Amino acid sequence: MKKYGLLGEKLGHSFSKEIHEIFFGLTNRDAKYDLIEKEISEISALLDEVREGKYLGINVTIPYKVEVMKYLDEISPIAKKIGAVNTIKFENGKLIGDNSDYFGFLRTLELNDIDVNEKKVLVLGTGGASKAIYNVLIDKGADIIYLATILDNDTFKIREEDRLIRYSGIRNLRDIELIVNCTPVGMFPQVDACPLEDVNIINTNAVVDIVYNPEETVLMKKYKLRNTKTANGLMMLISQAIKSEEIWNGEEYDKEILDTIYKKLSEKLYK
Repeated sequence: MKKYGLLGEKLGHSFSKEIHEIFFGLTNRDAKYDLIEKEISEISALLDEVREGKYLGINVTIPYKVEVMKYLDEISPIAKKIGAVNTIKFENGKLIGDNSDYFGFLRTLELNDIDVNEKKVLVLGTGGASKAIYNVLIDKGADIIYLATILDNDTFKIREEDRLIRYSGIRNLRDIELIVNCTPVGMFPQVDACPLEDVNIINTNAVVDIVYNPEETVLMKKYKLRNTKTANGLMMLISQAIKSEEIWNGEEYDKEILDTIYKKLSEKLYK
């Protein structure tokens, strides 16, 4: 039996195991996906196990997406550009780091017909998830990207034309095409929380909240009342998982697999 897994510190909330094991069933693979909770001091030993063949590939989640990079032999151009790795494979005697979060968000934009080319975008938060999303927005041609931060001296690296702003400055923004929530605010169990105060609920054409539990966050509900297109993070979560499988297996999988996993997981999460 082939083995894969997810490396993280606390993984009780993760749905990655369900996603990958649904995928194994749909593709008739004799495989297993483990949730691998480790302390930072145990990462090196785990990656030695990958080199020895215990795992054919692993995903990486917070807080280790940057930490693992120093143990790798190669890093893909996208992961290097983002500055974070969430997918590792062992190939030709080398540990190779990649980033499938990038492709997960890219697929979310495509499936929801959201075009940011030459448009202004607001990203809420500058944490780990923001790095991949910021790079997708740049590559899709966003004109100006505003990143809302709570930090006084935020070190998030941005282009010259982009801006780090405080949340109090959001109310002054105009002509925003898309708002992306990259914070955990509104996630279960704090489902009544919203990353934006009412005074900062500005006009936009689309909102993507990368939170996927609950199905509809308070932020999404507030924008639906304005007839704004909204999407949660479940499609991103599933898309990045499938991209990880493509990286590990050297294959491409059709949209039917994505749709089937989305339907099955939605029924479990949102019943």
